[in-house]
Amino acid sequence: MPDESLESGLGENVNAYSSLLAVKEINTISRARTLRLMAGDIIFGVDGQIYKDGIIEFQTLMEECDEETGVLLTILRKDCIFNIIAYGPLGVTLEFPKPEDLEEIVKNIKSYDFPAREELIVFEVLKDLYRRCEIIDTSPDPVAFYAPPIWLIQNRLFEPLLAVSVIYAITFAVHWVLFVMSYILLALYFKRGYLMMLRSFIIYKEYQMWMVIAARDLKEVQITVRKIDEKARFRNSLIGDPEPPQEPKKKKRKRSSIPGT
Repeated sequence: MPDESLESGLGENVNAYSSLLAVKEINTISRARTLRLMAGDIIFGVDGQIYKDGIIEFQTLMEECDEETGVLLTILRKDCIFNIIAYGPLGVTLEFPKPEDLEEIVKNIKSYDFPAREELIVFEVLKDLYRRCEIIDTSPDPVAFYAPPIWLIQNRLFEPLLAVSVIYAITFAVHWVLFVMSYILLALYFKRGYLMMLRSFIIYKEYQMWMVIAARDLKEVQITVRKIDEKARFRNSLIGDPEPPQEPKKKKRKRSSIPGT
């Protein structure tokens, strides 16, 4: 729900939100770097509530959080808001926002509707040099376990599909019991490692991990990514292609009043 105290009077309530946290520096090896946080990001929400405590309290919260459930953090980056789930200390240096920036920050977050934790899915966004994005849904996919070939086709992983098909064909040619055993073993392997396989093949195509976002659905992820990078493109876009760049108008050449020039 939006914070009613922000809606009631922005100017009077700005100082009450001076305890929001700004990322100042990120350690070279840290959870924040894995989550693709950036210097200047504002942490304004914790577990669906506006954060109003201090830096030490936040660090203690992250150190003591449950490693299985983690902590839902809501981030403001410029005018874009997104959620992440952190499972321990971020490994960052924090500071309070500058007073001159605080009013603009509060304007951006005043009407934000915090999602319920159970509604969110963690997505990984990978991007290449041409700003093409691949988005991985990290929620459990039963298709990868029950029907590995179908999952491979859905994700266009044709090299492993060929290998799996050869294994099925050879084992079935030897004996149907051997085929069943190989099917079960491969299903168990895919259940444990399908995300790593998908991520590895996307990186092999010269994509790099760019963002990790907790969102309600794929469309929300695409909208967030497009706000951060207006030229980002998606293979199965739900929000259309980015607007083409406008060509600058050609200036008309002025004719000289001197004859022969």
